Amino acid sequence: MADWFVSWFNTHYYHLLYSDRNYDEAEKFIARLVRYLDFPKGSRVLDLACGKGRHSLQLHKAGFKVTGIDLSEESIKEAKSFEADGLEFFEHDMRLLYWTGHFDLVVNLFTSFGYFHNAEDDQRTISSVADSLKPNGIFVMDFLNAVKVEETLVSYEEKIVEGVKFELNRSVEDGIISKRIHIEDIDQNVELDFEEQVDALVLSDFLRYFEQAGLELQSTFGNYDLAPFNPKTSDRLIMVVKKTAL
Repeated sequence: MADWFVSWFNTHYYHLLYSDRNYDEAEKFIARLVRYLDFPKGSRVLDLACGKGRHSLQLHKAGFKVTGIDLSEESIKEAKSFEADGLEFFEHDMRLLYWTGHFDLVVNLFTSFGYFHNAEDDQRTISSVADSLKPNGIFVMDFLNAVKVEETLVSYEEKIVEGVKFELNRSVEDGIISKRIHIEDIDQNVELDFEEQVDALVLSDFLRYFEQAGLELQSTFGNYDLAPFNPKTSDRLIMVVKKTAL
């Protein structure tokens, strides 16, 4: 499906379904990441596909100058309520270069990649990240561990959030992890259907993108506690990548 994320990410129901993604989790993860990276305060950070800004907010609290960008108009509208000196948000497509050679750090968190089903768009995004970094800048990408997802996939699940019923049907076909979402909102007399699709990318796929963009993998982690990555057991694939100095 072409650009399914444009409509789905802009709905109230997307944010409702994932409302358990809380600020406490984001705060702890960012605190660990900041300690690991050991960047000086005042460093410039780009939060790529920032959503409503929960990670941007924590990065700003850590002392960084943060720019958050996202394709979702509704997410950016809400994120702008957090704006302050050194914290700003803009609507922008991550496939397009935002600012050349400006950032010390770029982060792309909570599986905000793999939506395009097009290797050229994937490469365009990664290359734009590289171009936006200063020499020796760092890129942190947090992606699902596709190997574990495929092996442990729960095909059907029901969730009720604030009286709204979500029926989730998951599958993996042709290298794409799909989640079909049926929504019943009785109070609003609404029934809707959406589908999330994420490419089942693995570490070797990312390494090819990084190499072409002039980026080098520095380390990998398998969860938000920054434990070592294990392709069979880890929940996440978190990659820390460095821009090759010119």
